[in-house]
Amino acid sequence: MRKDIARCLAAHQERMGYPLRLYGLVDGLTHARVSPNDALSRSESSAALFDGTPDQVLAHAGPWLLEATDQNGPHRAVLGVLAESEEGLIWLISAYPLSDLADALRERLNVRLPSGKLALLRHYDARVSGAILGLLSERQRAEFFAPVHGWLTQCTGKLTRIHPTDAA
Repeated sequence: MRKDIARCLAAHQERMGYPLRLYGLVDGLTHARVSPNDALSRSESSAALFDGTPDQVLAHAGPWLLEATDQNGPHRAVLGVLAESEEGLIWLISAYPLSDLADALRERLNVRLPSGKLALLRHYDARVSGAILGLLSERQRAEFFAPVHGWLTQCTGKLTRIHPTDAA
């Protein structure tokens, strides 16, 4: 875990009166490209967000939520590599356990277009995650980010706070 995200987690934890967890939200294909010998699999520390959806057959290539609180955890090294890559990753700080946060993020995968069709919202793509803010009303932002205390992107090592925007 990079020192800057560790400091961010510590700052959030200091403000809260209950334990918080750190997660990495990654694209499965990006993870495979960066770490081809470390295939993602469902476990107590990782969840495929396409599970239980019509896109479940593509779960290996879709979004994955990885537990990252433990500095010695199984995902720490690859998350560090992703944070330094151009594709990056999303860091989430939440009190939710992995399965509950995965369910909440799964509910946010699809959006209804004005035409009535459903479209995939790539909220798990660090390169476009910040653009979500400009698409959402204040009420929608509150609903969208409700399960997290912090939503940050990290690309080429640069950490950017997406939510909350007013935090220190």
